[in-house]
Amino acid sequence: MSIFLDFDGTITAEDTVGELAGFALRVRADEGQDLREEWDAVVSAYVSDHGAHAAGYTPAPHARSLPAQEVQFLRHMKRVETRSLGRINDCRLFRGISPAAFRAAGRELVEKGSVRLRPGFGRFVRSRLEEGWRVWVLSVNWSSAFIEGACGELPGVEVIANDVREDGSIAGPPILNPGSDVSSGSHGGGEPRNLTNSHDKLDAMKAVVEAEGLVGKPTVYFGDSTTDLECLLAADMGFVVSDREDSSLLKTLRRIGKEVPHIRDQDTAGSLAWTSNYEDIPDHKFVLA
Repeated sequence: MSIFLDFDGTITAEDTVGELAGFALRVRADEGQDLREEWDAVVSAYVSDHGAHAAGYTPAPHARSLPAQEVQFLRHMKRVETRSLGRINDCRLFRGISPAAFRAAGRELVEKGSVRLRPGFGRFVRSRLEEGWRVWVLSVNWSSAFIEGACGELPGVEVIANDVREDGSIAGPPILNPGSDVSSGSHGGGEPRNLTNSHDKLDAMKAVVEAEGLVGKPTVYFGDSTTDLECLLAADMGFVVSDREDSSLLKTLRRIGKEVPHIRDQDTAGSLAWTSNYEDIPDHKFVLA
């Protein structure tokens, strides 16, 4: 009876990284700092690094026909994400921005329409909560507070994502860092772990289910990108959220032998389906015994 939803592209209609960075750039500009060039360099370095890693990895995509092969590729991408976080930390774009400010920014961007939530999201979540489901947002986004604001701070929904420290660096969620203190940077004696890829998401989902005593109970996952692949495969029921039937994630799943019909065409026995919104998902799929 656990539902986990990715945020960017799953709850929202598009990725919000640009809007989040734009908010921080405006904060810096109000202080008299223009960090646009520095931020553009961070983005450019990530795109280049990501492309080089994908192009140089073997086996190539067409030769990865098994889930384990794709999972291995995605886990190797961790080093790219870690390097990018290092650049973000060095840029210090988010330095001194409080959780309250991130929360307000998320809320305001939705109100202005700069960030759009997918149709039916609010009703879907409220209905599931009323039925007794536990609901989490599980995201590689840099600010859990930003997500909370954008989602309307739905009562009963917990956000698991990275957080921004006072010095502007990005820290992973407590569920991946037991004994850590996000604000101080203390890691409880262990190596700090950010939430950046499919492996991190899977470990976080498993940790939550275990901590909440929900092992063996139904688990549902919603996601739109390959960072969601491991959770989608591990859940009892997985929903790919996409505007197109040929999205990168859908093509990847089909390449590794997974059938992903549209929700309207899904066989009742199928564990994967895709949809572009939450209005098309039948309520009967979430009836608890």
